[in-house]
Amino acid sequence: MKFSTRTVYGLKAVLALAVRYGEGSLSASQIAKKEGISVAYLEQILHTLKKKGFVKSVRGPQGGYGLVKNPSQTTLLSFFYLLTGKDPFEDYSKVSSLHELHDSAIANFIFWKKFATSIEKTLSEVTLTDLIQEARRLKKGKGSSGLNFHI
Repeated sequence: MKFSTRTVYGLKAVLALAVRYGEGSLSASQIAKKEGISVAYLEQILHTLKKKGFVKSVRGPQGGYGLVKNPSQTTLLSFFYLLTGKDPFEDYSKVSSLHELHDSAIANFIFWKKFATSIEKTLSEVTLTDLIQEARRLKKGKGSSGLNFHI
């Protein structure tokens, strides 16, 4: 599965803001430097998120961006819908008429529909806070996320 750089960078920025929620804002340049993103591109993404009411901007020397809602109230699915403007999985589970397709094409459709449903369910259950808390547990070496990394 492939997501646009806009979605990937947007998630990085939003998570950076979620980590700082309640502690003040972050400037676009602070986020860009920390996450390795072009400032100009990040500002476009943040502007989109601001227009959609997801982030707010604060002017002045201590200005920057912050999340509008508590990260515990923001699911990953709502973030993906917001940034992409559509269901990120709709292309995988659309078909015009099952009656016109052969069995393997219908089986393929069923696979993608089940895959998309499973991912949507998971994304609807995970909040930004969940990800941050799990990251902190992993960083401290307490608990396991079930993730294994192999090179």
